Amino acid sequence: MSKPIGERKSGRFLMQVLWPAFLVAIIAEGLFFSLIDPIELDVVVLNLSSSREAAYTIGFLAFWALFTVSSAITYTLTCGSEPPSDKPQ
Repeated sequence: MSKPIGERKSGRFLMQVLWPAFLVAIIAEGLFFSLIDPIELDVVVLNLSSSREAAYTIGFLAFWALFTVSSAITYTLTCGSEPPSDKPQ
């Protein structure tokens, strides 16, 4: 019988890195694009044919990638290559 996803290394990675990064990317995109109209950005006008939706999508993916890297570094520094122990120290 296979282990539950939370006990597998890939499952821990998904839960502890990708999910928090996703949630923070939602907040960051909301804050960023509530202050800045994507059409005012030269990058959007030149490369995305003035499409707000494309700017929102690319902005969200960029924020998610940035926060995933940040969370992955934290995960690596705290967990390393060892599985977490159940014993209190």
